[in-house]
Amino acid sequence: MEFLIKAGEGYLVSNEVSQVPEGFLAIDAVYMPVTKVNFFIETSGNNISTALESLILEVYTNGSITPTEAVSSAADILQTIFGSLKITDLSHSSKTISDDELTKEQDDGLDNIMIEELELSVRAFNCLKRANIHTLPDLLRYSQEDLLEFKNFGQKSADEVCLSLERKFGKTLS
Repeated sequence: MEFLIKAGEGYLVSNEVSQVPEGFLAIDAVYMPVTKVNFFIETSGNNISTALESLILEVYTNGSITPTEAVSSAADILQTIFGSLKITDLSHSSKTISDDELTKEQDDGLDNIMIEELELSVRAFNCLKRANIHTLPDLLRYSQEDLLEFKNFGQKSADEVCLSLERKFGKTLS
């Protein structure tokens, strides 16, 4: 058996492969030298008003490229993609924000918090996932009584959710 292997990028479907020599069969291919990526954001500062954030990236590769090359290549791709965006009118982006809107925006900072951060038992976590509850705002739409209506979700799990929600984020269910 003979193989013809070419370097590539991303995912390549076999019917999109060009210039396949006669007698060779093109197959789908995945080229991903990055095997795992983690990120952390650390906040530090001298006082409350000046907080500095640091982004820490952990990049693991299969050895065909270095982690530095992988991050550099990803940055180049993002620059290419976002470089094509043109901002034509900035007048819509400048507006005055009232105190009520500011408080609401600060509360909305919970939008990106996933329920994984509640560190629930597997049973409670899986019940919430099956109920399509993935973020904190999704969860806060329900009362403790509503949670009890979910399949396999008992009083013990509801108490666990409420306790974790209060302890980690100072929030309670309605």
